[in-house]
Amino acid sequence: MDTYSTEEQQIEAIKRWWHEYGKAIILGSAIGLAGLFGWRYYQSHQLENSAAGAEAFEQVSRDLATQGSAAFDRAAAFVSENQGNNYGELAAMLLAAEAVKADDLALARAQLEQALAGSKDAVLSNTIALRLARVLIADNELSLAQTQLDKVTGDAFAAQKAEVQGDLYLAQNQPDQARTAYEQARTAGGVAENPALALKLDNLAAASPQGE
Repeated sequence: MDTYSTEEQQIEAIKRWWHEYGKAIILGSAIGLAGLFGWRYYQSHQLENSAAGAEAFEQVSRDLATQGSAAFDRAAAFVSENQGNNYGELAAMLLAAEAVKADDLALARAQLEQALAGSKDAVLSNTIALRLARVLIADNELSLAQTQLDKVTGDAFAAQKAEVQGDLYLAQNQPDQARTAYEQARTAGGVAENPALALKLDNLAAASPQGE
C-alpha cells in the first residue's frame, strides 16, 4: 500500500528538525519551521508552546518511533489534549503515519480529521488534507477523498495534489485521467521530490495498449 509515498520522508524531516531545534524551543526561542515536511515554502512560522508541551511532544514522537502500536493510546491522548496547537497537529500526523503502517486506517483517519478540524495554519491544513485524502483512497472512500483533495490550495502543493489526484483516478479505474494528473505532478516538479511518481508513470505507460 503506497498510502504514504512521500510521508516517510516527511516524518524523518520532523524528527531531524526536532533533534536540531527542540532544545531551543524548550528554552523559549521562537524557531521558524523552514523546511518542515521537506518543503521550502514554510516560512515565518513559530512554535509558542510551553516547555512542558515541547517535552511531551518529544516523548510522544520517541514512543511512536520505538514502540509503534503500543504507544497509540498515549499519543492519541496527547493529541486530544493539544488539539488546536502545533504540537497536537504534528503528533496527530505522526500517529496517523504509524496507524497506516499498522493497517489501522480508521485510527489514521480519525487523527487526521481531528488535526484538520483544529488547524489554523494554511500549510498544516493543506498537509493534513493531502494525507487524509490518501488514507481515504486506501479505505475506498473515494468521494470523501475528492472532497479533501479539493480543499488543498497553493502552488507549493501543486505537485502533491496532482499526484494524489492521479492515485484517486486510478482507484476509480480511470487510467487516462490518472496519467494526465501524474504528468501535471511531474511538470510541477513532483518527480524530483518523489521518485515514486516516476514509477507510477512508468507503470501506466507499460500498461497502455500503445506502450506509451
